[in-house]
Amino acid sequence: MQPDTLDVTNALTRRRNLPPHAVVEVRQMSDGWPVRTVRWQATNAARGSILFLGGRADFIEKYSEALWVWTQDHGAAVTAFDWRGQGLSGRQDVDPMKGHCGNFDRWVDDLDSLIAWFVGTQPGPHLAIGHSMGGHLLTRHLARRNSPLARAILLSPMFGLGNRLPLGPLARLMVAMGRGRQFAPLQRPYGAWQQRPARRGLLTSDADRFADEHWWIAENPERALGGVTWGWIDAASASVRLLSGSGVLEQIDKPVLVLTGEHERLVSPAATKLAVSRIPGAQLIEIAGAAHELLRETPELQSQVHAHIRSFLFGHSE
Repeated sequence: MQPDTLDVTNALTRRRNLPPHAVVEVRQMSDGWPVRTVRWQATNAARGSILFLGGRADFIEKYSEALWVWTQDHGAAVTAFDWRGQGLSGRQDVDPMKGHCGNFDRWVDDLDSLIAWFVGTQPGPHLAIGHSMGGHLLTRHLARRNSPLARAILLSPMFGLGNRLPLGPLARLMVAMGRGRQFAPLQRPYGAWQQRPARRGLLTSDADRFADEHWWIAENPERALGGVTWGWIDAASASVRLLSGSGVLEQIDKPVLVLTGEHERLVSPAATKLAVSRIPGAQLIEIAGAAHELLRETPELQSQVHAHIRSFLFGHSE
């Protein structure tokens, strides 16, 4: 089906097709690593541009419904990408199913490069929305100060892992023993495990939108990514500790809005509240009835999320 024949008002169409006129490009990072990006031009210049950062194991198409809202309904220019190691960007392990990372610093460097490209190719004001791990990495960027971004929204940001077990010290030990590239307990390649109802409950209360992720993967299995390695847990724990350091979050000098779900269990709600209290002027809003993936919740909950996004990003200019 050609983009100009799509029924743009149909929810399923928006969930299973990217908005029309997408410009897909593979960009080389500073070390030559291939990262897949996509851009849309603005149809309402007053809206500026949004950079969207997905979470761990995400890929661009998974958030197509939100991309339709920002590009078609709001008229903003939008840029999104697949993090290195996932989606259709280059993977970081010989086994493409392993969610591996040795150090989050590499992702922060990639983000700095992508933001510079975003600012150079899309009109201002330059805005950013980061989900989960993407929210964590966006926060690390902002904490460096001198960001060209005008304001930022963090959706269910990863300021602490939701698992109550002390996996950080154990992961450090496993990495020291040379087992960093092994799957952590209960982690495995993509398959039925990722499609189980218990995982759906962690992410969204909308079964149809949960199914969309697996539809996209069936459409192109190379989008699939399995569970995390010990190395990823060790790297994530180290990055969380870095943000928790004295004076780090206090360095952020951009307006920040944080949205979280009432039923959040994948990342730590307590860590989120503490982090927000340390970011100067940051606002925290809890979406009643929502789980982790706020942009893939029921239409009723999504409408609340998008209302907050619209007000924070565009309300000051309307």
